[in-house]
Amino acid sequence: MLSNKETDKSLDTLVEEAKLELSTYVVRRIRLFKLDAFEKLGISASSLGYGVIVLFILAFLVFFILVGMAFFIGELLNSLAAGFGIMALFSLFVLFIVFLCRKIIKQSILNGTITFLRGLEEKEDDNEEK
Repeated sequence: MLSNKETDKSLDTLVEEAKLELSTYVVRRIRLFKLDAFEKLGISASSLGYGVIVLFILAFLVFFILVGMAFFIGELLNSLAAGFGIMALFSLFVLFIVFLCRKIIKQSILNGTITFLRGLEEKEDDNEEK
């Protein structure tokens, strides 16, 4: 039979092995969490970058449309200054409406972001199940 010292030694060995396996498991889970966060951050950043590019092009397009409309209205009124003034007032009116709706806009952006991140998580869960 095993003596008391041999039992203590094997028990100590088992405890040390369990500690080592547990610490390895924790380190790997932390690394997996970091990699998962980096992946989601990368996907979010790429979507945000794409959105900024589209928004920039759209703003450029709207600028030229507004300038064109200012020239057109100016020609109709025989005064370019009046055309640009009317378009400036229209732009201020739109800005005022956006300012009044800021809470709704913020909430919709927040909901869209949460929906986007949940969609990423669902895709990840579907990939893990396969």
